[in-house]
Amino acid sequence: MDSLFDYAAALTSRAQKSLKAGEVFAKVLTQNDDSGRHGVLIPTDAYSYFPYFAISDPTKNETIEFSAFDAISRTSKTLGYKYYERYPERRVTRLNGLLNDTSKAPRLLVFLHATHSDGSTGFYFDCANTGDAGRFYPLFHLIFGNEVAPVAGNFIVRPVESDAFAIDETLSDLLGKFDEVKSRGWIDSLRIGDTGIGYTFETLLGIEENNDQIADFHGIEIKCKGAKESDASHAGKINLFQSGPKWTSPMSARERIRVLGQQGPSGLFSCYSQVTTTPNNLGLLLDVLEADEKIDLRKYADDLGYWSFDQLRDRLAEKHSRAVFVKAKSRPSPAGTQYLYNELVYCDRPSMDRFLELVMHRNIVFEFTMSEKLDGRIRNHGYPWRLIRAQFLEHLFAFQIKLR
Repeated sequence: MDSLFDYAAALTSRAQKSLKAGEVFAKVLTQNDDSGRHGVLIPTDAYSYFPYFAISDPTKNETIEFSAFDAISRTSKTLGYKYYERYPERRVTRLNGLLNDTSKAPRLLVFLHATHSDGSTGFYFDCANTGDAGRFYPLFHLIFGNEVAPVAGNFIVRPVESDAFAIDETLSDLLGKFDEVKSRGWIDSLRIGDTGIGYTFETLLGIEENNDQIADFHGIEIKCKGAKESDASHAGKINLFQSGPKWTSPMSARERIRVLGQQGPSGLFSCYSQVTTTPNNLGLLLDVLEADEKIDLRKYADDLGYWSFDQLRDRLAEKHSRAVFVKAKSRPSPAGTQYLYNELVYCDRPSMDRFLELVMHRNIVFEFTMSEKLDGRIRNHGYPWRLIRAQFLEHLFAFQIKLR
């Protein structure tokens, strides 16, 4: 195959479909991955690639099913997507048996989420191992590029039309510094509390803490988290960017807060309100209009303003163009907590489609932070778009690759 798009188009043609666009997820399997009984472990970073899975009760196992075309057997299959509360983790089961021969490692699983020329969508999967007629290494390098080794557990998510992955000077420098930190083994936290995991790593890299608590390494955001974290982790919101709507009607700030907010016992108005795609107690809601390429702000049936997709896309790209997600194990120590930094996932190409999906599932929210003062002034702290949990930040990126 000359390109990833050609490979993806060949997969869809086996189901008599024509490819328009799509994205690939591929993983080099570990010893504990198989086609059926245990299934293939899905990295938390790649959850957004697979069908939306709302965990209603994190203390109980759950399974949903989705259809996918097996490119090897050329048949449609119903796959199981399982949540195991014990670990917690998610796995995909009922895959092709070619994955089960661990003697022919490394083994590769490839998923394609395709958009067809007729507008329909579908999942496809392919498999390869080192005993599979020499398919493994050409397929691996086609998808991962030539700068990544087929290490068990490495994975990638990338659009089929994207360029081959290459490590530039900035990323190479960051990877070198990560390797230095990793080689030190267990490291005492430099701060008490949950923020110690990120603060310690950033300090070791020589990055000064800033007011946004966003580490910046020559344009690459750095986010640190625990190696084993549940769907309920990262309870606090994080800011994505500030972007106010284009208002439908011109109003003074005093007039607007009376439309948006509510009057308190003092007689003054305020609006500290989270707005999602479900009406809140003030009747405020977001309405995603994909055909019009905008998100409307409404109060009940009244249109108050809107954001164009272009406006939001530009702000997203400006604030979150590149990122790495560093994972660390933790353990108690006499001094408090120690961390072992042992995984790194690189991300770029923030995706408007993923942003909209997070909005529609209420995982991205918009907030008003306005209040009226005694002298009549209106204090406005801005127009933040926020993720309800930090774990969703990595879901914004169309390109993800585990490099360590």
